[in-house]
Amino acid sequence: MSKSLVDALGEGAWSVSAVVFDLNDMVDDEGRPISERRADAAVKVGVEMEMRQCPFAGIRQNQLMNVSALAQISHYFNPVLAEMAAFRRQVGGTNVTWDDILAGIVDQLSRPAIYLLQQRNERGPVPAQMAVGHKLAAGFFGVLRDLHEQLALGRKLPVTVDTFLELVDETGALVGASEVCAGSPQMIRRASTSLLEGDPENRVELGQSRIDIARCLALQVQLGIFWHLYDCVHLWSLVRGEFRNHMTPYNDFLTRKLESAEGELDVLAPPLPNCAMLPEALDAQLRHKLGEALCDATDPQMLEEDMHTATLLLNEPGSAIRYDGEIGSFALRVARYLNARRLIVDELSRVELELRGHLDFLSDTPIRLGLAVFPKPQALPWYELILGRHLGADGRLTGSCTGTRVATPITTP
Repeated sequence: MSKSLVDALGEGAWSVSAVVFDLNDMVDDEGRPISERRADAAVKVGVEMEMRQCPFAGIRQNQLMNVSALAQISHYFNPVLAEMAAFRRQVGGTNVTWDDILAGIVDQLSRPAIYLLQQRNERGPVPAQMAVGHKLAAGFFGVLRDLHEQLALGRKLPVTVDTFLELVDETGALVGASEVCAGSPQMIRRASTSLLEGDPENRVELGQSRIDIARCLALQVQLGIFWHLYDCVHLWSLVRGEFRNHMTPYNDFLTRKLESAEGELDVLAPPLPNCAMLPEALDAQLRHKLGEALCDATDPQMLEEDMHTATLLLNEPGSAIRYDGEIGSFALRVARYLNARRLIVDELSRVELELRGHLDFLSDTPIRLGLAVFPKPQALPWYELILGRHLGADGRLTGSCTGTRVATPITTP
């Protein structure tokens, strides 16, 4: 049973995004797992999973594909494409953006989760057509996340079917960990065309609430991409960049962990996100504040509390990693990171409350953001080890001590 869905219906800590990506134990009303081969073992018992070698040219050829899933997808293919085309018609107009396209695919991806939440149903099943829409969207979602990451770094990409299909090839989106996409090239192009261009003959109408929900989730995904790019910059500066030579772990385990993290990063520093590319859907004032924060340009006077706390902690004993560099610049770095994180979390949480309003859920139950919209921080654990303090619920360094066992300092040559 989906823990995220159970928490949502039981007033635990949850979010819509967490439910969307936590349905590996759910089946549709024809008995097929929504997640197919990624599904939990218990829901795959007795379900036909016929695997054949892929006949299509290219990187998929001769690799295993799930023809059982393809049979169901083919049955509901046209109705799902009609919904994609309807979303494109109702949202994009003549000036469609990649933001609109992301919302269109998130609409299909989230349909099973939204249905279960609306029905207050923690066991399912969900209608087969919704499950097929989710499966079609799952492959495209990864491509669009990669595309939006490129956009966040300043790349310009025309909104065309050919651009999208080129990215499908570039990202290897048709090849999964254990199988390849079973759809024919014609099916993939048809789905891409419905998503990006729509259909002039389409007359399907989607409710405004459905469109608003998709837009909210897509905005959260975009914010998560900006956060991930920013977090990667701070990670690099700690374990490979300007602060690395001033960090001395107090035990062998952390020394090895730091060396391993360093070895996994590029020699070149990753770029900060291009804040001119932040989503237009954001409030103008917040967009400006986020732009400054994600470029590490927030005025230090606005960060005095965090800088003061970081300075005090750097001068106290008990941290698991000793920092012997210039304290002022490091404290400012910490403060800017925490400020950016709070701004992102606050906006993701605001959008989550908007989603709950659309779904008639209480707004006062705790929020637990899904990893798809708020990727796990990578730099934060290192900051915590250096400062000897966990992040508190308020997004500041008010939590408990890290509690990492301290041994004799390791000296570096």
